[in-house]
Amino acid sequence: MSDIVLRIELMDTAPVVWRQIVVPPQINLRRLHDVIQLAMGWENCHLYEFEADGRYYGEPDPYGLGDVDLASAVNLKLYKLVPRLSEGEFRYLYDFGDGWEHRIVVEQSALDAADPCPRLLDGAMACPPEDIGGIPGYQALKAALAGQADEHGKMLLEVIGSDFDPTAFDKETAAASLRPIQAGFRRV
Repeated sequence: MSDIVLRIELMDTAPVVWRQIVVPPQINLRRLHDVIQLAMGWENCHLYEFEADGRYYGEPDPYGLGDVDLASAVNLKLYKLVPRLSEGEFRYLYDFGDGWEHRIVVEQSALDAADPCPRLLDGAMACPPEDIGGIPGYQALKAALAGQADEHGKMLLEVIGSDFDPTAFDKETAAASLRPIQAGFRRV
């Protein structure tokens, strides 16, 4: 089977926060969630869901508050999903409160299998901090970092600290974070 290259973009960010990864075709959406968390720099402390052509995949809400039409992310492998994508892309939503929406574009799906996999190929911009109020909070934080008089941003700076740099992306650290997952897909 051929590996798949995905471009993951955090919607409504400017400049765009994005990562490019290569994943094995047999990866299920639950494991892809783990890869996205590590590659983007999220902390994996909130619920998530994937949406592809009107169908939703994720894990049941432990409190029973989630979508009843949510199919299991464990049961769908990427190689089965990719051919069904009408536009060659799907969505990933992380943290239903902050609403971090990601667009996932299938860039290539016929790569020779390589080791290690999954792996980070490229990316840009720092992932926003968790629990800051989604895109409006991220914009307020960036405004305060730029010295603008944004009260919400100033409050966030007090909590997060002024050392956050939205332009910083450490490719080597992000790539190294995938090593535990790579062990599960080791190829001979």
